[in-house]
Amino acid sequence: MNFTADWFTNNIPNFEKCMAALPEKRNFLEIGSYEGMSACWLLANGLEEGGYLTCIDPFFNDMRPVFEKNIKEATRLNQTVSVMQMTSYLALAELIGMKQTYDFIYIDGVHSPDGVLTDACMSWGLLKKGGIMLFDDYLWQEEQTKDGIDAFLCAFLGKFEPIINNYQLAVRKL
Repeated sequence: MNFTADWFTNNIPNFEKCMAALPEKRNFLEIGSYEGMSACWLLANGLEEGGYLTCIDPFFNDMRPVFEKNIKEATRLNQTVSVMQMTSYLALAELIGMKQTYDFIYIDGVHSPDGVLTDACMSWGLLKKGGIMLFDDYLWQEEQTKDGIDAFLCAFLGKFEPIINNYQLAVRKL
């Protein structure tokens, strides 16, 4: 696998905690894939054999060939990866219409407060009861991602339990 940037390795303990807390590991959704480092980790360490990973990314940066090469190397027996090369808003609308459901959703796409709030609200209905939603860059001050995530938490208060609260934030759907 070939990666030009590593914004993921420091988050592995959070991913491990999420994977250990999941009742099922059959269907995962990732919003924001870039070169696929987190998706590759999920394929190797989280998603079960025969599982499905859906990755949403518009690949504005022309990283799709790199992403696909990395994913091909990481995919294990009978795992399926589907890629939706479009904005998260359009992809999530499509997944909602298809009545998809997920055990784990990783949100690392748009980093603006309104963008992450939209991703979270649209994804919430796709998350199974007992499933975990993990947000990246919760404490990243440069883009104020925290404001959008906090708005989501306020709107869905009482419908989740916190799992992780550090640079990332994870909640389990009740």
